[in-house]
Amino acid sequence: MAQSCDRIVDGLRKNGLYVDVAYFCAGATSFKMVVQQNGNLITVPVSDSVPHALNCLYNYLSDPSNDLKHTHLLAFGGTLPMIALPVFKAWLKLKAVVMLRGNDFDLSVFTPNKRPLLLDAVIASDAVSVLSSEARDKLELMFPMANAVKICNGISCENWFYDPSDLVAAEAFRRDNFRLGRATIGIIGQIKEKKGVVFFLENMLKSGFNEKFSLIIVGDVEKSVNDWIKEREEFFDIAFLPFMDRFELLRVYPACDFVALPSHYDGMPNVLLEAGALGVPMIAAQTGGIAEVLPAAQASLTFFPGNAAGCIEALAVAAAMSKEDRDRVGKILQKHICEEFSAEIEIQSYCDLFKSL
Repeated sequence: MAQSCDRIVDGLRKNGLYVDVAYFCAGATSFKMVVQQNGNLITVPVSDSVPHALNCLYNYLSDPSNDLKHTHLLAFGGTLPMIALPVFKAWLKLKAVVMLRGNDFDLSVFTPNKRPLLLDAVIASDAVSVLSSEARDKLELMFPMANAVKICNGISCENWFYDPSDLVAAEAFRRDNFRLGRATIGIIGQIKEKKGVVFFLENMLKSGFNEKFSLIIVGDVEKSVNDWIKEREEFFDIAFLPFMDRFELLRVYPACDFVALPSHYDGMPNVLLEAGALGVPMIAAQTGGIAEVLPAAQASLTFFPGNAAGCIEALAVAAAMSKEDRDRVGKILQKHICEEFSAEIEIQSYCDLFKSL
């Protein structure tokens, strides 16, 4: 979420838009505004009282002495922005856009105290941006009044590449941590149940493909997932790495022959674009933005979310692939992402949306 927000704000500002970011911070004690290039970063203190925090933010935004002039209001993820949007739109007389990511829709529609907030925000918005055709279709079926606009995540391929030292480090990591002769699968990011990690490893174990692959798990692992893995760790050739900054991952991605995205539901994870733009093939569920991104060359490595037989079949295809096969599929994926999902396309789509309102 934070990474996507940074990328979008930076891209909009470089494209000439003036963007102020109001950042809700539980540790802050007072409002603070830092002047940045083409915008401000406003730290908003949040205590136990959400209504108090939002009333104070409205006062701050409307205070003439702060000289904050806006034309559009964007709610980017999380509960507080969704609560604030309908009220702030009316009181500040602005155009409003809800920028729905994965959890903002997938979880909120089934969470009793959040669905009304989602409905209020959608009704109040002049447009709702989503990450995939699947999300747009689901939103429109539930809320026919929504002006749903698909804008996929993007990546700047020209600034995203390995250097020789990354390749050397990746090769040393494989040599030091894994058995020879096995292809390596990376599972990277927030390792949660929604990401289908236990489902994926269960099917790997059930089918015997745990003997064919080594695993790199990178990131913060949810307790239930961690407990499941630890109980069966002896059956896997596995290495754990802590959460890493995306540029630190440039030493991890080249150690992966595949990246797994077996999510039960998802938005458009940054790992999908990062790994794909480096030419790493995916073993992935056909859900959300994942299905949006992967080209036909990847079809045999994908499966319907939660379908065990399909997952095992995708693992079988991956196990049978030679290095040449993996390189060929990876290059097709890399070309597809760099041409169709560039950061420039993403930012221009947002600019066009705001201008249209």
